[in-house]
Amino acid sequence: MERKDLLTVLAELSLKENPAIRFISTNQTEEIMEVNGRRTSWKEAWHIYLNGQLLSSEDLKKGVRVGEKDKLEIRLEATERVFGIPTKHEESKD
Repeated sequence: MERKDLLTVLAELSLKENPAIRFISTNQTEEIMEVNGRRTSWKEAWHIYLNGQLLSSEDLKKGVRVGEKDKLEIRLEATERVFGIPTKHEESKD
């Protein structure tokens, strides 16, 4: 299988789920705003992990290529924000 841009994969997944995933896009970043009706807040944000590594919103905007053997996780985790921008990521202990 050819490798695809991760944002394309997420958008295709969202379309199949009516759409389950909504994004926030700026000139420099791409973030997930909502998954299945659960939105980001001042205290929590959706974080994307690829093969166990946290991806930044800047990495997503630049483009990340994924293949069928890559492991993708989307988690809602504790975060701190300043003017809406995540400044600190703390993995939640659910």
